[in-house]
Amino acid sequence: MPLPSFRSSRSKVRRRRSHHALKAVSTMQCASCGATLLPHRACKNCGKYGDRSVKKTGMEEVKKVLKKTTKAEKPAKEGKGPKAQKVTDEKQA
Repeated sequence: MPLPSFRSSRSKVRRRRSHHALKAVSTMQCASCGATLLPHRACKNCGKYGDRSVKKTGMEEVKKVLKKTTKAEKPAKEGKGPKAQKVTDEKQA
């Protein structure tokens, strides 16, 4: 791996590092609830972006939860269709 041919002066190093400084994060207040949030993002507290409601609330969330639970409650099928049932019936007789 090659090494630098010449030493970098202090001014050269400092000019290069002048862009490494951290900048303060800008924040704003939510218009509806007053929570602190980043600009151009929906509020995590009330779910609004400007004057629009973005977060799903109420019946939409209930329907989503019910949809997940009904899928989980369906009973699993035993065997692989009618052929599996015929074979078990013949073995019992």
